[in-house]
Amino acid sequence: MPDVFAKNNSLKSVDDRAQRIAFWISLVGLIVNTVLFFLYIWNDDLSTLLIANYLYYTAVIVAIALSSYHNVHFKRTVSFGITAIYLHMWGTAFYDAVVGNGSVLSFPTLLFVPICLVLVSGYRFLLGNSILQGVAVYIYAKYFLAGVYNLDVTSADTTSIAILLALLSSLSLGVLAIVSYARAKTDNRLLRLVRETERLAAEDPLTGLKNRRAFMSYLETCWEKQTCFAVAFIDLDRFKPLNDVYGHAIGDTVLRVIGDRLKDVASAQKAARFGGDEFAVVIDDPAQLNRLEDVIAGLHEAITAEIDVEVARVSVGASFGYALAYEDASSLSELLHAADTAMMRCKGAKMNIAKFDRALDDATLGSDAMEELFRQALKQGDIKAALQPIVSGQDEAVAGYELLARWENSGLPRAPSPAEFIILAEKLALLNELLWKTLEQALPYCRATTGFLAINVSPSQLSSDRFVDDLSEILHRFGFPGSRLDIEVTEHVAFRNLEDNVRTLCDLQALGCRIVLDDFGAGYSSLSLLDKLPLNKVKLDKSLQDETGGHEVLNATIRLVQDLGLGCCVEGIETQEAANYVTQRGCDFMQGYHFGRPDIIQSGDTIRLAS
Repeated sequence: MPDVFAKNNSLKSVDDRAQRIAFWISLVGLIVNTVLFFLYIWNDDLSTLLIANYLYYTAVIVAIALSSYHNVHFKRTVSFGITAIYLHMWGTAFYDAVVGNGSVLSFPTLLFVPICLVLVSGYRFLLGNSILQGVAVYIYAKYFLAGVYNLDVTSADTTSIAILLALLSSLSLGVLAIVSYARAKTDNRLLRLVRETERLAAEDPLTGLKNRRAFMSYLETCWEKQTCFAVAFIDLDRFKPLNDVYGHAIGDTVLRVIGDRLKDVASAQKAARFGGDEFAVVIDDPAQLNRLEDVIAGLHEAITAEIDVEVARVSVGASFGYALAYEDASSLSELLHAADTAMMRCKGAKMNIAKFDRALDDATLGSDAMEELFRQALKQGDIKAALQPIVSGQDEAVAGYELLARWENSGLPRAPSPAEFIILAEKLALLNELLWKTLEQALPYCRATTGFLAINVSPSQLSSDRFVDDLSEILHRFGFPGSRLDIEVTEHVAFRNLEDNVRTLCDLQALGCRIVLDDFGAGYSSLSLLDKLPLNKVKLDKSLQDETGGHEVLNATIRLVQDLGLGCCVEGIETQEAANYVTQRGCDFMQGYHFGRPDIIQSGDTIRLAS
């Protein structure tokens, strides 16, 4: 998978350092050039050629300084500039010497300036020019400098001096070449180390995908480019039960496999893991955007295919929510909220894929504003209790009610579904408050009947030290006996702190409450739960009713529950035919739209159930 998120920060740091060096040496070069110019004037060596040379060098050095400061064609400008100064310097020096305009300042300049120039040059340039510099110094010292200082060109001393100066100048560049080479090697090692550090800092260590920080950095780049792209948020379904049943090692294996699958899908080359079982993908290829629905569907299919692990073949579901830049949002933060909101709607409605829909999702359920709106609604009593009847399996008379919650008159384009705002309540640690508020509305009505009341309790509520005491207090306050209260829990109570949850459930039984295992037969239902949990009743999930007419699994499950001496309730009864079938099997209770939908309790009303 190509590292499409990398910004080459480490390479940029090295380039920045080279630019800073070139810039400051350019400033030094301007000062030296000006000083030399005035020294020539002071030495009465001023000429038209000298003025032209001064202006030429100044122009080239200023070009190098500006290029390094603004990073405009920096490397090319420096290479051409150094070469131009070097060749022009020697060219004019030889010309002055030939026409007899040699100066006592020329030779020191020819020895000093190249050393300044090569400080920003590579070792190859230095090594190549060391020979050229030695030859040029020898020729100049032998044949021209002797004339300036009235030396005998043919004498051995003059030749020895020329050779010595040539060797010193050449060796100086050679030593600088070695230093430059060593610096380049050190820079490369440092660069590799920094790149590896940056890779680790931007990479999820478990899956090898990019992490949230790198993903967000890439998104910011995409947004700045003003080109169309889509963002998809992915939340795995059923992963936590799988992780708890098989262990974290198997869970990590599943996450690694999903990460590998995302790497192998061409449309997911810009994927990241946000942590836990959350992933994200950005799609910015025009060809893929033109068939975005098919691309997202392909990603979903790739992720949710069965996975072979050491102990079993497992599968996880995935909820995809996606949104398009500029079409669904006017800022990057809005885009992220849009994708997150679509994902939450997808998860709440038990869908596979959902695109952001402004008509449905303007109630930005993932946003801080929505969280505050929910807090206010709960505080002001806008979350209403709703009761759905549970009937006897013998005569279909109402035997009790299940307490549910509804959020109407929210002021939003649509009423948030329970699946959506219950997720918010759990996130905000307000599930208990939601339960107490709805109980306060429901208990006065239910107290006037002879039936029971069933409430849904999550594992996080059971883990609260105050839950049993607070529930006992509210029952006592309304004079509602615990023996008329059913506590409905799902199999998730076995996946987190099982021993503590069992202890809490036993305490609730001590209050007289009945413990009901809800949604049995959905997801990763385990028969061992029927022994592990202190149960009084089991609610069978509506998925056990086969629409094709075959009821073997439903029959077997009813018999199993009855053989264990537990009460049995079947959910999802929508026709009289289904009710008759369940009744014939001796089921104790039934629930479904056939007997009544959840009915919101209105202030001052008596209980009224929709038929």
